[in-house]
Amino acid sequence: MIFCFVSPCSFDGSVIRLRQMIEFAKERGMKSLLLADTNFHAAVRFNKLCQENGLIPIHGLRKGQKIFYARDREEFEELVRSYNENREPRLNSLDVKEVRLVYYLDRSSFEAHRFMTRLVGSEPCEDCEPFGKFLDPAEALGARLYDLKVSHKLLNPPEGWLDKLFEELDLERKTRLMREVEVVRKLGFESYFYTVKRIVDIATQNGILIGPGRGSVVGSLLAYLLGITSIDPISHNLMFERFLHEERREPPDIDIDVADEQRDKLLGLLKDAFPYFAQISTFVTLTEKGLFNEVSRLKLDVSSNVTKALIGLPLRRSIHAAGIVLAAEPLNLPLVPSSDQPVIEYDMDSLECIGVVKIDVLGLRTLTVLDKIRKRVNVKTMPFNDGATFELLGRGNTCGIFQLESETARNLCRLIRPSNLEELSVLLALNRPGPLAAKLEKTYAERKRGCQRAEEDMFPETHGVIVYQEQVMRLAMRTAGFSAAEADLFRKAISEKDPRILEPALQKFRDALHKRGYRPDFVEKLCDVLVKFAGYAFNKSHSVAYSHLSYELAYLKAHWPREFFDVYVREHSSEQFKVFLAVQELRSLGYEVLPPNVNFGGSEDRIFRLPLEAVGGIGESSARICRELAPFSNLKDFAERTRLPTSTIQRLVWAGAFDELYGSRSAALEDFEAFQKGHDPELSLVAAKVFGKQTERKQKLSYDEVDLAELEERAFGFALTPFAFENEKKFAPLAEVFASSRILPVAVRISKNFASDGYTIARLKDRLPDGYYALILAPDGRIVQHKKLDEVQRVVYKIENCFDERDVERASELECVETVLCGKKITLFGLRPLVDWYRIEFI
Repeated sequence: MIFCFVSPCSFDGSVIRLRQMIEFAKERGMKSLLLADTNFHAAVRFNKLCQENGLIPIHGLRKGQKIFYARDREEFEELVRSYNENREPRLNSLDVKEVRLVYYLDRSSFEAHRFMTRLVGSEPCEDCEPFGKFLDPAEALGARLYDLKVSHKLLNPPEGWLDKLFEELDLERKTRLMREVEVVRKLGFESYFYTVKRIVDIATQNGILIGPGRGSVVGSLLAYLLGITSIDPISHNLMFERFLHEERREPPDIDIDVADEQRDKLLGLLKDAFPYFAQISTFVTLTEKGLFNEVSRLKLDVSSNVTKALIGLPLRRSIHAAGIVLAAEPLNLPLVPSSDQPVIEYDMDSLECIGVVKIDVLGLRTLTVLDKIRKRVNVKTMPFNDGATFELLGRGNTCGIFQLESETARNLCRLIRPSNLEELSVLLALNRPGPLAAKLEKTYAERKRGCQRAEEDMFPETHGVIVYQEQVMRLAMRTAGFSAAEADLFRKAISEKDPRILEPALQKFRDALHKRGYRPDFVEKLCDVLVKFAGYAFNKSHSVAYSHLSYELAYLKAHWPREFFDVYVREHSSEQFKVFLAVQELRSLGYEVLPPNVNFGGSEDRIFRLPLEAVGGIGESSARICRELAPFSNLKDFAERTRLPTSTIQRLVWAGAFDELYGSRSAALEDFEAFQKGHDPELSLVAAKVFGKQTERKQKLSYDEVDLAELEERAFGFALTPFAFENEKKFAPLAEVFASSRILPVAVRISKNFASDGYTIARLKDRLPDGYYALILAPDGRIVQHKKLDEVQRVVYKIENCFDERDVERASELECVETVLCGKKITLFGLRPLVDWYRIEFI
């Protein structure tokens, strides 16, 4: 009997992990294993693990009642070729009845197998574990060892294609380029660069927006001059060696960001332009949470042993979000059957293992938004030193700004207060869990303000704080005399935190410093700093590139807020909280934000009307239909011509989209109720006149402010129309709490858990009786402190850390800042702090 093992990647119920299969074979003295999957998903990993453990891997393909097998590489190629051509292989085969298909290794795993079959929609196998005497498949079938390496050829660049890049360069750039080209040629990566350049060129020629660059490639002058990236690495003091050096043997990793709405178009163009194009597979694996959900869905009782056996197993195949494979000639790689686009059945790790280079083309929504706003306002280039842009960033009003939308990022903006691209890059690099946990952002901010001095002047560009990985490399090169390659290996070692890697690297560093005459106490102190903080360091090239995207969006927002938010709201219409934040920021800028209008109409100065897409259930296509058919005479006309579902029309009425047509929300709601019941009020009046009958009209519907707020919540996910506010006491604007994500004091009227200051409205998380209040309010709607409004005369902000004049803003006469300067307590009236280092008290 020959055992034919099935892997979970066949998706027909197997629960055998490949490593378990290997261990089983080794324990029984087997010399080979036969894999009998229905696809090739597991082929490379199976091949690699078998060879690493001294076993001969034999690849089988199960088709119906036959298992076709490959005894050598030539037969494996036929196995793959026939699979792609959907025909029977011209190979030897085994009948399924003559072998033992193995789906689990022992009887105790049967329950796990049965549960897995429920998940993947197959039938359980009652007798599918290995037992009894067995034949070694390699001996029985005459198979021998072979690998699956592929000769993957990229496009060959034309002769001398790089020579023209040296023209008109200054000496510094010419010297740098010469060094980079020498490394690229020495490592044999010219074809890779040329292939990536072709991708970018094809995108650019077809009006598809490509990002400025992603990752360490932004540090390459060659990539910049080829147009692969758009950031000059010399101007930003970026290191090529962080990207590529002579010690690196694996291919460089150049990822390409593309506007997400145009990614499919680009992939179609690449498919036509290259001799070989395919996307790659990835796998959704079972997690503890996922299993819990499946158990609940199937209403089954599952033991902890079953759960343990299943966690980590693949549940289904998917398409990798970014990875593609391009080649200068066709590759014989297994493709997913019946797929609209060619998709290789191997995942990214398998492809790397057999020598196939993937290129990541990532869809980025930010680029789509950026592209649409640029076209709307007709801006192609922009200055990178605009004061209004950095003012906006420094206040933390960063709704819609790439990488800076979170509450933490907004706080960081006010703390770091970037005034140029370099400082914005630092901000992005510090906005990560590691640096924040180590409070590096606070150290940086205090040193920038002059409140604290760095003990050693080792990292002047970042006020003595290790922010970038390149700083570690430059330090190793400057102090220890390391080459760029040695410095990058050192950087990797101290980032690992693995003592087996870390200690030898540190000792080499110490020895180099001692030989150069550095004092032992300085050496130890430096090593301590590196170990403590270098693991938090970020890739400067990546940070600089993304700071450009953040800045460009901020620039457009600072100068064209209406156009910015119109695009932003449409692009994020399904994300209700983001739309809510957009409304708050518009109101903090002085705009009156109104409901959508089914008849659209012109825009007025300082008025922003929400698009129809902001209403739940109204997608881009529905909004387009309305736009093409407008204007409408009444609700019935709208319903008959647009043919939108009644439930969708109802949400539009709740949202106020018919207010201007009917003059009020109440009138629109009343007409909708009549429309819903099939009752026409005008027709009833005509009937009364003609037939002399008195038709009683129903009493008009009455809605108060809270009713309208609750209807708007059902339409938008949040209330939109503010309550009237009849009180002269004003503190911070309510909208600013959410727009800049700050804890601030606000004067509001509360009704049924809605709070309004007359300019905006928000639902609170905590309940208070209706009335007028002074609240200290958090951005999540939580009340930190409250008092009756008539009991509060003044708000005091007590600042407990260092600050300067740029850390405060003008406020109402009822607000003041209290702090201690030179040992004296001082009070500054009519000011409010921008930094988050304060306590608030009501007086």
